[in-house]
Amino acid sequence: MRLRLAPFALVFGLGLGACKPSPTISPPDPASLRPLDELSEHANTLIYSLYYRRAAVLRSWMSPALRAQVSARDLLDAGSRIGKTHGLPQALVESKVHREGELVWYTELVLHRSAIERAKGGPTNLMLYQFAVDPAGRLVRLLVREHVRLSEISHPAERYLAINRFHFPSVDEWTIIHGGRRKSTNYHHGSRAQRYAYDIVIKKGGRARSGKGNTKHRSYGKPITAPATGTVVLARNDVPENRPGEEGKGGGNGVVIDHGFGEYTSLWHMIPGSVRVKVGDAVVVGQHLGNVGNSGHSSGPHIHFHASTDPRDKSSEMGIPAPFVDVYIDGVWVEQALPVRDQRIRRPAIVPETRAPKLAATPTVYVDL
Repeated sequence: MRLRLAPFALVFGLGLGACKPSPTISPPDPASLRPLDELSEHANTLIYSLYYRRAAVLRSWMSPALRAQVSARDLLDAGSRIGKTHGLPQALVESKVHREGELVWYTELVLHRSAIERAKGGPTNLMLYQFAVDPAGRLVRLLVREHVRLSEISHPAERYLAINRFHFPSVDEWTIIHGGRRKSTNYHHGSRAQRYAYDIVIKKGGRARSGKGNTKHRSYGKPITAPATGTVVLARNDVPENRPGEEGKGGGNGVVIDHGFGEYTSLWHMIPGSVRVKVGDAVVVGQHLGNVGNSGHSSGPHIHFHASTDPRDKSSEMGIPAPFVDVYIDGVWVEQALPVRDQRIRRPAIVPETRAPKLAATPTVYVDL
């Protein structure tokens, strides 16, 4: 979780790369902006302590593990970079609070603009502040970087960095059949909407099935779970399964989830009648959505998963890279990975929360500006 400063990005803790912004970034619709006084107290502390270079405030809030990895100098340098290149925070663009296990995660997309830029009507900058607080109220995970909205990105969105934290959508160990950024490892590479999609199966002894028929596939009937919190915007549950050797059309049975910030995920090919959610339902990380089947454009039971802009608008849907977070790849735990063909993937156990996140106690030093 070592701090890295990259061009146009300030990255703490998650090892992400930079997404170089366009030369000019159009400001969000003023009507969509919210005042900064809607920020949570935790977010207020983080954003203004960084901007005003109050490293001691942040370090006193950090867990010992995070404090050992992020120095006061790191924080001071980051604050200087934000002030010099982005200016003072101006408004809240979008905000999200969700729970992952014992941690409460805060995601704040904030509009910045310097005094000179304001006077000249110059460009704005968006900063993403994403951090986690443990039950004791300590800051334990931290990401700060510049963000470029999806509306500013064109296909194939190679350098887009997703805001949402996408967890692997099932239990047990699986094998990637198609995945990654390259045509050589991903059958979906030529699709505008599904360029970074995954097809995923369970294998034992190198084989995905033990005999003929859907039920002989080791993936069949396994749970498919929500990769992140969000709202169901599309659900299908009545498409008959394909018989062995047949192949249907479309996604078959499945779910589309709106996770906020313009990011959606689609999970398809489920068993008819197994889909447990409906349009309008709020879902949480790890919630059971349905079961792996062989419906739609599928030659055998597997999970199809991809992230994109709104898939309900087929004319403009654009696939985006969707790394999985906090996951084991070939037996090694990593904070973030975009797995490719033949890699084995497994996530730690997730206990879905059925209640709203309980916000941790406010840190003892609160920056009120």
